[in-house]
Amino acid sequence: MDKIQRLDRRLLILFSIVPVACLGAIIIGLAVGWFALPGQSPSRQISAMSPQEVEEFVKLVAAEYAADGDLEKTQSRLQELDMPRPAQYVAFLADRYIQEGRPPEDPDLLNVIHLADVLGSSTQNMIAYITTPTPSPTATATPTDTPIPPTPTTRPTNTPLPPAEIIVPTDTPTPELTPTEEPTATPTLGPPTATFTPAPPTPIPTPTQPPVDFRVAKVYMFTKQENGGCLGAHNIYIDVLDVNGNPLLGAKIADPPFNNFVRISGEKNEPILDLGNKLAEIDLYKGGTQLSVVEYPVGNPVTSEVSPKLSTNDWEIPIPWLIQGGYCANEAECRTRWNSGVAGVGQNTLCWGHYSYYLAFQATHPF
Repeated sequence: MDKIQRLDRRLLILFSIVPVACLGAIIIGLAVGWFALPGQSPSRQISAMSPQEVEEFVKLVAAEYAADGDLEKTQSRLQELDMPRPAQYVAFLADRYIQEGRPPEDPDLLNVIHLADVLGSSTQNMIAYITTPTPSPTATATPTDTPIPPTPTTRPTNTPLPPAEIIVPTDTPTPELTPTEEPTATPTLGPPTATFTPAPPTPIPTPTQPPVDFRVAKVYMFTKQENGGCLGAHNIYIDVLDVNGNPLLGAKIADPPFNNFVRISGEKNEPILDLGNKLAEIDLYKGGTQLSVVEYPVGNPVTSEVSPKLSTNDWEIPIPWLIQGGYCANEAECRTRWNSGVAGVGQNTLCWGHYSYYLAFQATHPF
């Protein structure tokens, strides 16, 4: 009986220890997964970062590169950002710090500019901002007790006075030195009477800030054939380029103040004829609009030129565009055939409601 009681007591102790040990193993496993593999958590949260957190992340990556110079690791870290061209954001951040007037010795400014430089997105203005020109030392002759010998090749000449101080000679002729007369140079002691001071370095001119951040680079109306005839498309195909002519994703295009059309470059990304890329697209239904770039990246307001009105209404389209697109042969034919929007005026035999356009914006400076 005693043996059975001891056996029951051992089983009870065993059943009490096993759940506690399992719970401890689970806690240790979670701790190892959290602390030993920290790289997995940020990758899931990186897309939820606020603009301030993205900025702090880039500053941290720039400081790490300044410390270890590991470019491959730095590029891998930047790829964690949820943006198509992180190198351009690094350049944008450096340019913003310069505009804020941060001193050239600011560590965040230095790290970000150096990172932009190694990523190939820096500008000469950025590098010049953190490069302080070192003035040349002033050349000063050191006095010695040894007489300064005359220069053998130097001969005194009659140096004329400036025109405003020309002295008119009197009737008494002034004896001139003959070619054989050479005055004996008298050595002098002591410091020289003149000190050579180089001219100050020429300051680097500050580049003129463009009047806007984005300009209208190209507007093209599709020909009748390119648009598929009078039953064809009625779209605006939007392209946005950086200062070097490469596609710029993440720009917000709209038609302020109405904001009936709001698009982000990169919603689409495909070539359009031989004009460029279609990064966004707007459908027009017997109407028109004027567009501009309002933010880049999204959340950061920018200035932009405004496009001309792009419309599918005949009477809102310049007649030269209609002629060039092959919709009519001359102005008289265009005016006769278009739909003027007034009942009984015009024959409406053009392509009312079916016109398409290619519109390209380009940045005027690096971001």
